[in-house]
Amino acid sequence: MSRGLAQRAAFVAVLLAIVAYIAGLTLSGNGPAFGMAGVAVVAAAAGLAGYLAFLPAQRAVHEVVSATSRIASGELGGGVRIGDGATGDLSASFNAMSRRIQQLFAEVNAGHARLEAVLNASTDGILALSSDTTVRFANRAATQLLATGPGNALDRPLIESARDYELDGLVRRAARSRRPESAVITYGQERLPMRAAALPIADGGAWAVLLMLTDLTEVNRVNMVRRDFVSNVGHELRTPLASIKALAETIEAGNVDPGPETTEFAGRIRQQVDRLTLLTNELIELSRIESGAIKLKPVAVDLAATATQAADLLKTRSDLSNVRVELPAAGPTVEADADSVLRAFSNLLDNAIKFSPDGGTVRVEFATDAGDAVTFSVSDDGPGVPDVDLPRVFERFYKSDSSRSQPGVGLGLAIVKHIVRAHGGTVQAANRPEGGSRFEVTLPRRYAGPRPRTFRA
Repeated sequence: MSRGLAQRAAFVAVLLAIVAYIAGLTLSGNGPAFGMAGVAVVAAAAGLAGYLAFLPAQRAVHEVVSATSRIASGELGGGVRIGDGATGDLSASFNAMSRRIQQLFAEVNAGHARLEAVLNASTDGILALSSDTTVRFANRAATQLLATGPGNALDRPLIESARDYELDGLVRRAARSRRPESAVITYGQERLPMRAAALPIADGGAWAVLLMLTDLTEVNRVNMVRRDFVSNVGHELRTPLASIKALAETIEAGNVDPGPETTEFAGRIRQQVDRLTLLTNELIELSRIESGAIKLKPVAVDLAATATQAADLLKTRSDLSNVRVELPAAGPTVEADADSVLRAFSNLLDNAIKFSPDGGTVRVEFATDAGDAVTFSVSDDGPGVPDVDLPRVFERFYKSDSSRSQPGVGLGLAIVKHIVRAHGGTVQAANRPEGGSRFEVTLPRRYAGPRPRTFRA
């Protein structure tokens, strides 16, 4: 028996002894009044003793009931005072249960936080909806795709937050049929292409349908580039092949007399074969760079010396075009693959010379920043690039002149882009305010590519 309970029992025993003594005096007195008074005193004392003995248990039960109500209302972590005896056991068990409930709630909340973090990391939009299409959950990508703003879509019907009847109908069909539904839609005033998939959830509680939204903008762009690639390859191959065929048929028909005319035809055939050879070589080189099958060997590269070397390789072309190439006397040094940097310079200079007018100037400039990057640029006096086409200048086979009057196959700038990216750098194109184009390359001063192994994109 605990100390507190023993004290209360002793108190009750003393009280009963006093009552018994009083009752004895009363019963030994004269007259029935004294007897009845004694009985009343004994009864009152017994009731008081019972109440005093029950009071601690009542208080313990009241504390447990109050604590239970607090837990039911979401106030976790509260306990009750531990009493004596059976009530003490009850209080201790309740406190243990309260701690376990708090632990379980913490685990559930942690799991919910992890799940929400995973869903928010997804680039696809994910929404959970009830059977009446009320939005119960929307990840970050979904709010961005639907342009609703964080939290604005929650606890509202999908039609109110998305304002798209096609999307709303898709979800309702999936909820009604309990079968997956999918469709490609164009959403909003921007006509954003999206793939929407509504997936019914079995035993999902308040979540009846999971809606997944995928932005198809990049997919459509890649498909367009692929279509353009096939079209451009066909165009680039068809022109020289048609010329070679016509020249060969002319010779075969005997319409060319031996002499200067035959030599001219042979020279034109050689030019077209050279064009096909250039196309084939650049396609192979671009494929090797993109697939990662090119080995980069970082060494100290003097950019000024490399630019001069590239200009010397193109001197015949620049002289024929009457274009002057201005080169700085000195420049920074970077750690990079020497052959790749030379190829990048050559392609940029070749592009600038090609689009410069007669008597124009191509300029090479260097700049360094306070950090670990080095920038060089190549600018020309040409017609520039239409603003709408600037994002596409580094695509394969891109040519700004629709007539394709300029020589080349349109792979030079694409090769530059992949060389620069392989070194951890960036390249961009812009139009100069005074006219012409400017191509700017930024490379890390220290080599940021793979060493020394096959580069994998």
